[in-house]
Amino acid sequence: SDQRQVFNLSAVAQTPKFSNRLLRMLASDWQFSPIMKIRSAQFFTVTTGVDNALSGEGGQRPNQALLNPYPANQTVSSWILASAFTAPTPGTYGSLSPYNMKGPGLFQVDLALSRTFRVRETQSLQVRAESFNLPNHMNGSVPIAATNSGAFGQIQSDISGTSGLTAGDQRIIQFAMKYTF
Repeated sequence: SDQRQVFNLSAVAQTPKFSNRLLRMLASDWQFSPIMKIRSAQFFTVTTGVDNALSGEGGQRPNQALLNPYPANQTVSSWILASAFTAPTPGTYGSLSPYNMKGPGLFQVDLALSRTFRVRETQSLQVRAESFNLPNHMNGSVPIAATNSGAFGQIQSDISGTSGLTAGDQRIIQFAMKYTF
């Protein structure tokens, strides 16, 4: 499919080793690692869900009746308007072109914070905290796009395809400790 704008940021920043004893104990050897993903809207095709052209092929497109098929206040339960589309007359194809509707975009921030403590010359202890989807932002998939569906225009799964809008998108925070010898 067509993905117009994609921004990925991955970085690792580490604090320096300070010469002051107190600063060295508190602020040295910290690592901050963000990963940010931002993608523009996913394109999808509205279909009638039936064989209007009487050709034996499914996935045919309707006619677009309204210039703006998006509601003024888009939500996951109303992403596009059913009233914006009409079924073509039997034996004809609809005028709507493929992949011209926009679904939701993606915004995700993952973050890791860690610090390594030297125990002896060859031994160290690393303490780590990681967060996935830190802002707890819901990243929905494209809405149901068959006009004959009772759920037309509703977003019913997350970007990973998991049903239920919070199934794959909740904020996850984990802590870890690693002793190297």
